[in-house]
Amino acid sequence: MTTDPHPAFQAAHPDFHALFPDGAAPEQLGSGHTWTEGPTYVPARQRMIYSDVRQNRTWAYTDDGQLLEELNPSEYQNGHTLDAQGRLIACSHGQRALLRQEHDGSWTTLATHFEGGRFNSPNDVALHPDGSLWFTDPTYGLDKPEEGGRGEPMEIPGRWVFRLTPDGTLSAPIRDRHKPNGLAFASPDTLLLADTGENPGTYRYHVTPQGEATLDTLHFTVSPGKTDGLRLDEQGRIWSSAADGVHVLTPDGQPLGRILFPETVSNVAFGGPDGKTLFVTASSGFWRVPTTTRALTL
Repeated sequence: MTTDPHPAFQAAHPDFHALFPDGAAPEQLGSGHTWTEGPTYVPARQRMIYSDVRQNRTWAYTDDGQLLEELNPSEYQNGHTLDAQGRLIACSHGQRALLRQEHDGSWTTLATHFEGGRFNSPNDVALHPDGSLWFTDPTYGLDKPEEGGRGEPMEIPGRWVFRLTPDGTLSAPIRDRHKPNGLAFASPDTLLLADTGENPGTYRYHVTPQGEATLDTLHFTVSPGKTDGLRLDEQGRIWSSAADGVHVLTPDGQPLGRILFPETVSNVAFGGPDGKTLFVTASSGFWRVPTTTRALTL
């Protein structure tokens, strides 16, 4: 016998409820934070890492149910991903840098400057199948003291999206966004990029094997609020943050439904031992939701 869906699950299409097992409900795992961000599951360590940007620390939720302080201070880390070797990649507002955590726990600085100027404040990062790391660089970590801003100026003439190849080559293939934020690859030649600036929305870019990117179109918007972070599942469905929760959309950007949360959601990530748990960073809280799907693997 199936039970009625939890009231947090609001369907716009009948297929939405099939994304969750019977009896599923959002569960709060952490509270008392200030602005949670950057969830990424690290299989080698059996834990989900996430940031509390404004408290200048990161946290870990382990597979055996422990919530542990990870880094304090964290240099205002924001977004994370894994590289092709399974190492944690971090965007640091405080260091204005892209960092990598080695398997022994030490940190390596991957990039800090472009054409002689320091980055603004790297925000979110995604791995391309070719091993390159694409990361956004708005100015939130310069503009906001609570997110690491120290009154330092911009040193590059824009808020761009950068590409760092495995051999260390750095380029800026996307320069036409106002405040580029979350990003995710839908395929090797398709990047979805959220802009939280003057024309908020998630834009679709065509990516070439040479690492160039061309704007295709505005792919979708959410309401209320804006897309900050996003992930895709194994069927290409889009799981996007919004002011009222997590919005789930078809691969072509049509609404399937939403999971309501009591606070603004910043980001999401799949993880856990079977990969089917959606972890959600929502302002002062950290949550999980069981699903029937997993993250897209390219």
